[in-house]
Amino acid sequence: MVAKAFVCIAAAAAAATGAFAAFSGDPYLPASAPTNDVAVAVRVLGNNMPLVRGEVDGKPCTLLFDTGATHTTLDRGFVERELKGHKIEKVVLAGVTNVEGLPSLVHAGSFKVGEAEFRDFDVMVLDLSHLPKGIGEGVDGVVGMNVIGRVMTLVSLGAGEAVFAPARSRLAGFTNAVERAMSDPFSIALRAGYGEMSIPLIVDSAASMTFLGRETGWPATDERVSLSATDVNGNGSGIAPAVGKPGELSLGIPVSIKPMVVAEPMNRIGADTLLKYDLLIGWRRVAFRPHLGSNQGKEGEGK
Repeated sequence: MVAKAFVCIAAAAAAATGAFAAFSGDPYLPASAPTNDVAVAVRVLGNNMPLVRGEVDGKPCTLLFDTGATHTTLDRGFVERELKGHKIEKVVLAGVTNVEGLPSLVHAGSFKVGEAEFRDFDVMVLDLSHLPKGIGEGVDGVVGMNVIGRVMTLVSLGAGEAVFAPARSRLAGFTNAVERAMSDPFSIALRAGYGEMSIPLIVDSAASMTFLGRETGWPATDERVSLSATDVNGNGSGIAPAVGKPGELSLGIPVSIKPMVVAEPMNRIGADTLLKYDLLIGWRRVAFRPHLGSNQGKEGEGK
């Protein structure tokens, strides 16, 4: 039975048309989206990077499935090569975004993630040629929260799938909701309980690991690891975080994590945690549940 606390998410999703009306002037918001349980295969690489097959106006592509990205973005090389009939326009972004600089845009009449189709919205264009080095495989773009969060979406990296507008039968086990910070509607910004503290964090499926800043007071071991990180803007850096001790955050339910502890305030629930917990994304709330199946979606594991 679906718990009452979670039914609030379902109700909010059912009212999403009204909620999205407030953003109807946003050209980055798809005008239409799936309405009835469309499952999409997500392939999780050995380094925890989640990839999906996509299609832009009939042109196939490979996309990074990124709940930490505010806007869906295509690589400039892909656009110039495959979408030659599309007009590329300069744009200045307003509001909350994690994109730096002055990107361009193209209009997508049809944008598919697997068989889930989103229609009539603007897609950003940036030079993403740096991403394959960090991902370990070529990608043509990033599907971000303006698409992923357009409807209620169930993300199960452990099962190797994302389900847009999931049927109620898929929702068992989601028992407690966590409010999203709606000042940033195109990201999953939450507050997690940790003892007497409330830690602000982002749920980022394209972060291979879970990170917490040292200011949270999360206990760390003496072990350090060397990592390199590159974001959608091409910013790269080498970091040497301490390996955190196992523990729990309160995110509606107790969520077990073993984070990397870094000096910067960089609080993110990454794919390593999302392989163990399914995530249900509603317009105003999200919910977690333990993933009980095998890691079918991760390369080299499961079937």
